[in-house]
Amino acid sequence: MKPIVLLLLMFGTWNLHFAQEKKILNILNRELEKEIKNQFKSRLFNGDTISIIKEFSIDNEKKLAFEIKIQSPYVTGTQFIRQEVPLDKLRKIGKDIQIILEAEENSVVTTVINSEADPKEQITKGNLFYLYMSSEKNNEELGEALQNAFKKAGHSLTKEYWAD
Repeated sequence: MKPIVLLLLMFGTWNLHFAQEKKILNILNRELEKEIKNQFKSRLFNGDTISIIKEFSIDNEKKLAFEIKIQSPYVTGTQFIRQEVPLDKLRKIGKDIQIILEAEENSVVTTVINSEADPKEQITKGNLFYLYMSSEKNNEELGEALQNAFKKAGHSLTKEYWAD
């Protein structure tokens, strides 16, 4: 009887974490969609436009990833940016103009492809995972919602700053 109870507890915990990962993705994808709709309405619009190539996802290796396309009057060509980070490497969430997830050093892999640049592809490793969300102001509750969802999924993040 004990093995069955243990198995049910393990399955329940796994199912809870999976549900919370889905909640994290729902929040991130909803907010990125909102950002894209708001980009032209912002009084601070500088000409940069973002399009979603691949929405936020979590793969079987528990890596958070997404891919966007950015067009900017300040950069020649179109940039395709892909970021990924293992969930267990994330440490903090904050906002300094845009929302950022901070991770362990060299755990965030960013790939930038620009067909008109040389070299065409640049891959860097760092500790900042940019969410490209900056148009919403006074939204500290979003940081708290993400912090809570990550915690329920088994990944505690500290929130130290939140500045528009």
